[in-house]
Amino acid sequence: MYDYSIIDSDTKLDGMLKFWQEHHITTVAMDFEGEFNLHIYGEHLCLVQLFDGVRYFLVDPFAVTAAALKRLLEAPDLVKIMFDCASDASLVRKEFGIMLKSVYDVRLTAQLLGYEGNLSGLIARCLHIPEPTGKKSNQMANWLTRPLRDKLIEYALSDVEHLFAIREILDKEALEKGLSQKVADGQKQVALPKGPDKPGWEKLNGYRYLSQGERVYLKWFFEARDMLAKELNVPSVRVMEKKFLIDMAKQVPDDERAFRALARHADRKIEDALVALLMVAKEGALKQLGSMR
Repeated sequence: MYDYSIIDSDTKLDGMLKFWQEHHITTVAMDFEGEFNLHIYGEHLCLVQLFDGVRYFLVDPFAVTAAALKRLLEAPDLVKIMFDCASDASLVRKEFGIMLKSVYDVRLTAQLLGYEGNLSGLIARCLHIPEPTGKKSNQMANWLTRPLRDKLIEYALSDVEHLFAIREILDKEALEKGLSQKVADGQKQVALPKGPDKPGWEKLNGYRYLSQGERVYLKWFFEARDMLAKELNVPSVRVMEKKFLIDMAKQVPDDERAFRALARHADRKIEDALVALLMVAKEGALKQLGSMR
């Protein structure tokens, strides 16, 4: 069992930052847990785990302000050791407008050294600690709940426990292989977006194979589905599965009956609302296509 402190106010978060500054702590290990359209609509930061080499901290994003999170995550003089920071950086950028700064991503260094696996595998590679079982269920857990179960807290903190040691080992290997400068250059860019954030419909399997017209229909149908999911605060897939959006874009339903065949739902009220939105979306797509001619 880890000994940790809960950071559930701006005062506590600022106190933590002040303690690190006064004790010349300039590097911490960090990881996030989030909600990604599994239990409610949208993507949400649910937990920030921190380890300063001695003490563990859990920052509750629901109990601190975005401004306080920004002071932590954008602190230029506080290096944050992470594993695969891309999705975490994207999450806080979209939700709070926060740009992660001063990140050292051990995954980038590991990749330059030829490793392509996950964090558990990297721990096993560097520290010879066997990979744990059952991590998938923890990743799929509902991190929105409070209080968090002890099992989830243990899992969350285990992800930051070994990051200091892993960095030290990988940096030594990179130095031996003459890769230190390449690592340093890569770390400067690692938390930055690789390009514009893609809208959700462009991430669907099969999007790249759609014609221009089909892509327009998909955009409108996707946004109609998400509008209802957001209103109901449920994962989008519980309103309509992704594959049906692609099917509708390829073969646009002719009438309400055809839409209803694809939009069947156990809850008739949800089905009725979805069909109505999809029919309006079809008209919107037709108008957009007409303006493109």
